[in-house]
Amino acid sequence: MDWLQAFFPNDQHPDHHKPLDGLRGLAVLLVVFGHGNNHGLGPFGDHSLLIRGKLGVYLFFVLSAYLLDRQIIKMFQQERAGWDYWLYYISRRILRIFPLFFLALVVFRLANASGLKVVVHEWEEVWQHLALQRGDHIFWSIPVEFKYYLISPILLFIFHRLFRWNAYAIVISLLTIMVGSHLFVLWWNPAGTSTLWFLNIFLLGTLVALIERLQPKLWSTLTQSRFTIYFGWAALLVLSLWSWKAENYTNIGTFIPAASLWSIALVASFKTGLWANILSWKPLRWVGAVSFSMYLFHIPVLMWVKSFALPSEIAWLSYLALTAGVTAITYLFVERPLQNFKPFVHGSAGTKPTS
Repeated sequence: MDWLQAFFPNDQHPDHHKPLDGLRGLAVLLVVFGHGNNHGLGPFGDHSLLIRGKLGVYLFFVLSAYLLDRQIIKMFQQERAGWDYWLYYISRRILRIFPLFFLALVVFRLANASGLKVVVHEWEEVWQHLALQRGDHIFWSIPVEFKYYLISPILLFIFHRLFRWNAYAIVISLLTIMVGSHLFVLWWNPAGTSTLWFLNIFLLGTLVALIERLQPKLWSTLTQSRFTIYFGWAALLVLSLWSWKAENYTNIGTFIPAASLWSIALVASFKTGLWANILSWKPLRWVGAVSFSMYLFHIPVLMWVKSFALPSEIAWLSYLALTAGVTAITYLFVERPLQNFKPFVHGSAGTKPTS
């Protein structure tokens, strides 16, 4: 159907890898299922990986860093990262995040005013969130991720201009930054919305992008070896076993292990097989395509459904169906039109960021 294809605008892009849509879909489902479980909805036990919302957000961070940085590295390699590209890059990031973010904040504020138990109690809090000064409940990840969009180009510029993509210098730099940022946040204890807390998660996504762009032989070996599939399934198994210890995946000391496992699952998606086929399943890809809208709007839907005191099975199905419906509407009428709007168009072909 033509209207259904509107949810998959990147399918014709030669650099688009369809299983990554499914991986993004898995990430947001962990969040949606997790919040449902917190309110007594869903068939999953308290120890299932499918209710670990924070692990889903960590997967988002790894994916975002990989998808954006592989494009930035490509532009640097081709000496096409001029001012027109950076205007395009910044405008795309702003249009990708803030209009939908603002709409979600308004919805939360109105939902709160109507009596639903959601965050954003005052209009002043809307502006504080938009200024990235606070991040209540699900909104904590927005300032964290957006700030990395600003850090990443600077880091890659250094790798390009100063290190000339020297692998040893890059690896040493990444290790130094990882250790340094870890020690720094333990000493300084910055706000929870500081990107420094989660910098190592993003950097592992960046590392995957660097391997793909700078070490094509190694990337080919990693993505074509049958052992990659084994490591991918092993990563999911470890994540599943880890989820039985609910208190053990939100501590800063676990960020690198969790992001490493997701990075392995990301690389494994490039190897043809069952894992890639599952991630290429169109319903899961659809969830991935609308994941940002789903992430932002599922909580008001959940609290509205809970306000009716329905039987748990009906409430669970209503929550999923209404979340999908609201998500589809916001994607088609807000998110997708903004993706098509390009105030600064970079003139070279193939420059479109895929996230």
